[in-house]
Amino acid sequence: MVSLAMLFQDRLDPTVDGARLRTQLLADFPDMDPARLVADPPEGDDAPITLSYGDTMIAVMGIPARAAENLAEMARYSRLWPDTAPVPGTYDAHTIVSVLRPGENTDYRHAIADAVLLSKVIASWIALTDTVVAVYFGSADHVILPALFRDLALETLPEPILPAWVALNVAPRTDGVMTGHTMGLDMLALKDIEIPQSPETAEETFARLANISIYLLQNGPVIDDGDSLGATEHAEVIAHHVPSVVIEGKDVIQLTFGDDAPTSPVLAEPEPAKKRGWFRRK
Repeated sequence: MVSLAMLFQDRLDPTVDGARLRTQLLADFPDMDPARLVADPPEGDDAPITLSYGDTMIAVMGIPARAAENLAEMARYSRLWPDTAPVPGTYDAHTIVSVLRPGENTDYRHAIADAVLLSKVIASWIALTDTVVAVYFGSADHVILPALFRDLALETLPEPILPAWVALNVAPRTDGVMTGHTMGLDMLALKDIEIPQSPETAEETFARLANISIYLLQNGPVIDDGDSLGATEHAEVIAHHVPSVVIEGKDVIQLTFGDDAPTSPVLAEPEPAKKRGWFRRK
């Protein structure tokens, strides 16, 4: 499993290299072991910057091209992009930051540790250059203001940064029924959560998604198909392992209330609960 994010930039910065990144990481995060963090010698202008932390490899690859056309839209609808911060109109480069662990037996503990290391690298990279205009987590499909991400990382790591890694999306359908879903738990080797129809308010639905996400981060994939996850005032909440109604080919934990049956995928109708939801500005 690869833990990956992108830095959208107005330009690439050739002054940032592995040695500078290593120095900044150790200054920012005293919990890192200097003996385990090694910067590889540079291999050329077009080669990625690589470091190792124990058996885990860090790769940083700059590309002089855009990675997405809708940056302004993503920033406008992100809860992690403050109203007071200008929305970047364009950018001309991006850098892919990835953490790769050897072997195929990656569990959620390894995945969370890799996301922590990935986030440390991003936070330190932001400190080294003024070129970064947005941090993009593709698994969550949202962007984060760079200065805000660095502050979150310094204040929170090595504990998980749930708001950055996982998008909690809540919105009503056209018929007024509340829906919600997460995006990003799959990067942590956990199943995302979907609520195709909820009798609860937006605030209650958001809290339910957040609390279950935190529970999974703390305990791993312990929610089985058919498990009861408590109850509302009027109905028991049941977990089902079923195909996603939002993302084709993805299995999720879908929550139903009372006697409701799980919702089957209808891929033409995910928009009401897509990326706007709780991250939309009020």
